[in-house]
Amino acid sequence: MHYYGAMMLDNDPLLTNLVNQQSTILLLLDDTMKIAYANASASEMFAISNKRIQGLSLDDVLSYHSIDLKRIYQHCLMQGSDCSQHRADIVFHDSRHATISINARRIQNDAQQYILIECRALDQELKHDQASHQMHQHTAARNLIRGLAHEIKNPLGGIRGAAQLLQFESSSDESQQCANLIIEQADRLTELVDRLLGPNQLPRKEWHNIHQTLDTVIQLSLLDNQHGVRLVRDFDPSIPNIYIDEGKIQQVVLNIVKNAQQAIAENGTITLKTRVKHHLRIHDKLMRNALQIKISDDGPGIDKALVDTLFFPMVTNKDGGSGLGLAIAQTLIDQHDGFIDCDSWPGHTEFNIYLPFKTN
Repeated sequence: MHYYGAMMLDNDPLLTNLVNQQSTILLLLDDTMKIAYANASASEMFAISNKRIQGLSLDDVLSYHSIDLKRIYQHCLMQGSDCSQHRADIVFHDSRHATISINARRIQNDAQQYILIECRALDQELKHDQASHQMHQHTAARNLIRGLAHEIKNPLGGIRGAAQLLQFESSSDESQQCANLIIEQADRLTELVDRLLGPNQLPRKEWHNIHQTLDTVIQLSLLDNQHGVRLVRDFDPSIPNIYIDEGKIQQVVLNIVKNAQQAIAENGTITLKTRVKHHLRIHDKLMRNALQIKISDDGPGIDKALVDTLFFPMVTNKDGGSGLGLAIAQTLIDQHDGFIDCDSWPGHTEFNIYLPFKTN
């Protein structure tokens, strides 16, 4: 299928070369919202050749997107005004995903109208901003919780001591039961406060095979696998031993896998993947080499309203959940000078753990 917009560029090699040299993703849509032309950056992003992409709609080349096509059509073709969308999430058929910003405007040639869409990838900017925001917010929340927890523990100790005195000085069964109840509840609150304070032991690091560590997590997860979830290994066998506290890393990964098992439906899939990333900068951390542990699932996804605060204490989307698991996970990864983040959209959730990579 040939489009006027594509043929116009084909007849001008200089213009074609200029457009294809742009790092900005350029799409030309016709008045039926089908792709009339895509520059080289767009073809690379979609992993579809320029000729094959012509005549397809964005719904054809993407498995999911949040691009407001109706608004773009209304503003550009109906009103003749420019239109922009600051942020849109897109997911490709091969499960790759990206976040882009969009600017759209009408282009008219004789009787034919087009929409020129310019897309700019935001993933690296968003990851940096998210990491910085998450780190600052997590530090502030943790300091607040610690201060509050210490203030709570002092009177709790006094309440427990007073209840013990009542036990010794009272002979009636009713008073004994009340004193026991006070002690039990004071101990329960003290335990909760201790959990809020997070791990108080420094990591005991040794050289470990990360794949043996993850295999242990998989075995533990399969012991309680009510929904029949499939756990898939996608390991890079070339990764050598890494210097970690194996118990703490197991605790983090097991918590994430368990959450995924509870969230996804029967016969869902959880994939554990390991890779090495080079020259990775996250917030103020520069890792020349980093081990990436990705835990992904095909569940319903996490509510967008929770994603930005998921690692804060007392934040949870599970009935009866304490909201402490991921907050503790963040602390344990911090102790390894690493970082953990989450990305989620309908049908997919992934947690990425990055640990500084050093060889022995």
